[in-house]
Amino acid sequence: MDELSYRNLGPGDAAQLHEIASDWAVVRQLGGWPWPPRKEFSEARSAPYGGDGFVWGVFEGRRLLGTVGVVNNDLGYMYRMDLAGRGIATRAGRAALTAAFAGEVEAITGSAWADNPASARVLLKLGFQELPLQLDWSKSRREVVAIRRFRLARADWGG
Repeated sequence: MDELSYRNLGPGDAAQLHEIASDWAVVRQLGGWPWPPRKEFSEARSAPYGGDGFVWGVFEGRRLLGTVGVVNNDLGYMYRMDLAGRGIATRAGRAALTAAFAGEVEAITGSAWADNPASARVLLKLGFQELPLQLDWSKSRREVVAIRRFRLARADWGG
């Protein structure tokens, strides 16, 4: 496997991002992406993130594999489905957490829909502690879904 690289997304990444966001198996696991996919939404998400935190594109060579970021002290990620089992989400998550904890952040949260055990495993591998199960609205599914919430304190981060 080639080395992963991370950088802010830009307009030139819109087509690859839209390709990822056009896969129902990916988008159904996200909280804030619409379904059916909208090219304008993907284009807007391809601009460098300007809020509290960061969102990076995760690349292998020039191929966009997905995204990872810590926004408002919450770790989030999305990846192409054909990459499952390669450890990419865990490696990229570790890089994002290292960057976030280099700042003033005391704790980071994360979440996974209850029917997404693979994402929950990533968070647990990264050292997150699971919190009580909750319910939340899924934009893509258009329904309330059970969600597993997690928290990682700076003091527990091993890098």
